[in-house]
Amino acid sequence: MTSSARTLPEEVTISLNLSSVRRLNQQDPIIAMDRFEAHFQPLIHLASGRVAGYESLARQRLESGKLISAGAMFFNPGIPAARKLALDRQLRRQSLRCFSNNVDAGFISLNISPDWVDMLSEEAISPTVSMVRESGIDPSRVLVEITECNGQIANLQRLARQYQQAGFRLAIDDFGAGASQMDRLIALQPDYIKLDMDLFRRASKGGAEANVVLSITALAQRAGSRIICEGVETEQELHFAIECGADLIQGWLFDGALPAPVAGDYYCEQLTELKSSYLQRKSQHLSGSFEHNRKVAAQVRQLGEIFTHAGCLETLTTAIDLQLMQRLGILRCYLCDSSGTQLSGNLEFSPGEVARESHYLGSNWSHRPYFAQLIAMRQIQPDHIVVSTPYRDISSGSFCKTYGIFAGDDQVLLFDVWVKDDVLFQLR
Repeated sequence: MTSSARTLPEEVTISLNLSSVRRLNQQDPIIAMDRFEAHFQPLIHLASGRVAGYESLARQRLESGKLISAGAMFFNPGIPAARKLALDRQLRRQSLRCFSNNVDAGFISLNISPDWVDMLSEEAISPTVSMVRESGIDPSRVLVEITECNGQIANLQRLARQYQQAGFRLAIDDFGAGASQMDRLIALQPDYIKLDMDLFRRASKGGAEANVVLSITALAQRAGSRIICEGVETEQELHFAIECGADLIQGWLFDGALPAPVAGDYYCEQLTELKSSYLQRKSQHLSGSFEHNRKVAAQVRQLGEIFTHAGCLETLTTAIDLQLMQRLGILRCYLCDSSGTQLSGNLEFSPGEVARESHYLGSNWSHRPYFAQLIAMRQIQPDHIVVSTPYRDISSGSFCKTYGIFAGDDQVLLFDVWVKDDVLFQLR
């Protein structure tokens, strides 16, 4: 039911009646049922600013009255699984009752660990499905988060089908952590993926983690899943969540776990201000990129005209202003035919000299997306400059784009140019 209960054997069929629950209260004060209660952390829809739903989280009330996370109890190997299960189901029912009586609160998100799914018989009905039916809540308002754990894919797939047939929505939690979850993405076809919190926070600072997370989110969106970013605690992390294409955001920047749902528009003003800050920062960031692109395009067009008139790549060595090339970050240029085959070696630009590199002579680059764009644009606007999406250059390790322009009937002049990443990161 909760992120505090991720190792809980949720799907084991165990019969616990009210009298057995009372005995647990009497025998073990650590798990006294009346000391635990469900709290709810809001998930906010990035587009509207409204609360879309809540994740149910378990909280324990100490004798002093202070509330703490119940995670330690659920992870305690000394507490029998049956006791954990009894508590979890009590809190799960409490959450469902709360939301069934509050139709304006949005959806309720319940975490379920697949560790014990393998023990559930093929004929058995998921206890969660039964609880939802008993509560009377609209099943479409229930989001089930399957956490990153072990578990046979076939059994997870069968359970996911039960949930989806019951009308629930499905999410994969902690996506990107631990073992590969590509098999889960393919098999379960979730409505959402929730990025692993620790990975998301590291990624928001840039580096390899950022590139991995951006690739993960692009992959998930391509597969038809929406993105949830949790653990959003700072403005910078919110900015990165936007860069990830998040649909829902969750974290202490807005609120922690609350005893009851709040008004749907409670965070609208705050999020509007935060998005305004993002827009200002992003537009300033992009204005520099646009200006750089304009200057590079002007230089590419000029060199393309020189090459077209001379018909020889070597002519460019005398026409090139190396200081300007360095300022613009132009690393190299080379010539291809319209089939993508490289006709020349590279002219490599470095301070004070032009080096010649023949390693890629004869290579074919027609598989690069920008090459097909060049061919397509040739019929519409022959002198159009096509710019690739950013990539990591193999030779230099720099973040680059490739600029291409037709220079003659069957020849394409290509330039690899160092660029800054358009994605906003914190500084390490």
